[in-house]
Amino acid sequence: MKTSRLLAVYAPLFAVAVGWGLFRLAGFEGGLVLGWLPGAIGLAIGGMYLLAAARTPGLEPAGRRFWRHLAVAALLIAPSTGPFTEASLGGRKTGPLLFAAVGLLGVALLLVLWALLRLPTRVRGRGDWLRLGLDAATVLVCSATFLWQFVLRPIAGAPLPRVLALLVLSVLCLLAVLAVVKLILAGVAAVDRRALRALALVVLIGSVGSALVPLLDGPRLAGVSDLVTMCEALMVAVAGVLQARRAGAAPATPLRRRRPYSVLPYLAVAAVNLLLVAVTVAGGGTLPVLFGAVVATAAVVARQLLAFADNDGLLRSLREHQWLLREQATHDALTGLPNRALFNEHLEHAGAAVLVDLDDFKAVNDTLGHPVGDGLLVEVGRRLRAAVRPTDLVARLGGDEFAVLVPDGPADGLEGIPARILAELERPVHTHGHVLTVTASVGVAVRAEGEGAQDLLRHADIAMYAAKRRGKGTHARYTPDLSGLLMTPESRLADLRRAIAEARPPFTLEVGRAALVSPGFAAELTGLLAEAGLTPDGLTLALPAAQLADDGVLPRVMRELRAAGVGLALDNTGTGTVRLDLLSALPFSAVIVDPPTGVDDHRSRAFAEAVARFARDAGVEYRVRSEGSLLESAL
Repeated sequence: MKTSRLLAVYAPLFAVAVGWGLFRLAGFEGGLVLGWLPGAIGLAIGGMYLLAAARTPGLEPAGRRFWRHLAVAALLIAPSTGPFTEASLGGRKTGPLLFAAVGLLGVALLLVLWALLRLPTRVRGRGDWLRLGLDAATVLVCSATFLWQFVLRPIAGAPLPRVLALLVLSVLCLLAVLAVVKLILAGVAAVDRRALRALALVVLIGSVGSALVPLLDGPRLAGVSDLVTMCEALMVAVAGVLQARRAGAAPATPLRRRRPYSVLPYLAVAAVNLLLVAVTVAGGGTLPVLFGAVVATAAVVARQLLAFADNDGLLRSLREHQWLLREQATHDALTGLPNRALFNEHLEHAGAAVLVDLDDFKAVNDTLGHPVGDGLLVEVGRRLRAAVRPTDLVARLGGDEFAVLVPDGPADGLEGIPARILAELERPVHTHGHVLTVTASVGVAVRAEGEGAQDLLRHADIAMYAAKRRGKGTHARYTPDLSGLLMTPESRLADLRRAIAEARPPFTLEVGRAALVSPGFAAELTGLLAEAGLTPDGLTLALPAAQLADDGVLPRVMRELRAAGVGLALDNTGTGTVRLDLLSALPFSAVIVDPPTGVDDHRSRAFAEAVARFARDAGVEYRVRSEGSLLESAL
């Protein structure tokens, strides 16, 4: 429906009502029908617009019922305007027509009230209804105060039938106001919100008109009441037009978000307090108005206190939600331990790191199932917490890999942590009807001066890998000679090829223990020498004494190299002593020593001569490191 059509219908009616009001103001007393007829026609036309709104495509059944009820109410109110207009101009004060008009108006108000109350609202919870009730009660008290001051108080000495009729209508009006306020505050889905606001304006205009009744007692001002009726009729039609434009379907663009609060109760309290000030200044009866202002203010205060409680609950819920999100983001869901994210935060300030990797965990999942594996991980996490101090951080990094961060480094019993961890894990684990034996590889690293967090983690990983090479259920602590353990075969092969290509025979290469014990090292070395056209007897491998551990792997590899013709030198650089035990126990072909620091020291010279004689007697070449490096290259 177009707005231009609506204006075309109501503009002539407004013109007649305004004209008649001007004639009455000028003293013209005839043509009473011109006073009430425009309002009656306007309300009847508004009822037709409401019926059209009830036929809006896609409208919910509750919305159709609501608009039909309002249309019938508008059609009932339309004929009652005539008797009321005549009564206000000093004509028929009582009689069947006036009582019939009051009856029609009462039925119409009851129908409006019924239609409003039957509309479903969006309010669901008990707290929502409590807040809604306080807001609606505030508006209702303020409306009742205005109704008393301007409608009921002036007719205190009037005949009883008139007082009862106006009292009944006033109560019905207050109930209608309550229903409209409830819908405005709670919101509805079955009726267009803009149309509901137009109906609220109808109630507001009617309340203003009722308040003006005592002020318009003179016959010359009677036209104002008819203009009020015309405004009500127009807003009724506007409500129908707004609902018809919605066409039932949801709009393509998203609706503007509603405010989480309403200013209506505060406006009502402000209005009743202004009324109290006006009545006090005028010197009239202030007690009823004062009572209304106090009650309305008390309702607003109670509503505000409830809002404070709600806000406090929301903030507490928000804090709990934030804590829960933090826990979910920083802790492992299965074991409850800190995860890698929180581990990395604490890693920046840790003095030492311990990595724990379970041995053969995949076999548990594959043979017994993931529930058993999960139960095992939970128990391992509990035992790790029991094995360390409360100040140490135990984390699950993923899968079967755990970690412990020690904030104060080796000062307070770090050496005992790996042993306690392995001891805790040795005890059988009972889960899901199975008894499991757990072993783990534990790597320990202490942060050196100037090292970063990632260096500490990398060193702990290298130590853990070294522990795995030693066997299940063992631990290792990081030392610089372990760094080669993480070399890939490809990178080790590339380094060997580059060192051999850059050297000229006879030459010496320094090799760390990690590279020496790598699988296939002897075969790789001899193959690269043949590839370069060199013979093994032109190469000597220098092994730092500090990196040589007593185990069964090293002698086997050294025997393979000596059998291939490669020379092996025991390099005592930086040790301050000569490891004669290693020289006799392992198949070395040479020994390298640093020159004596005290040349005039008789004991140092005597010791050097004794080592040289021992080397000659054992068939081992004796070398003294000269200025710079004896070695042409290093691995």
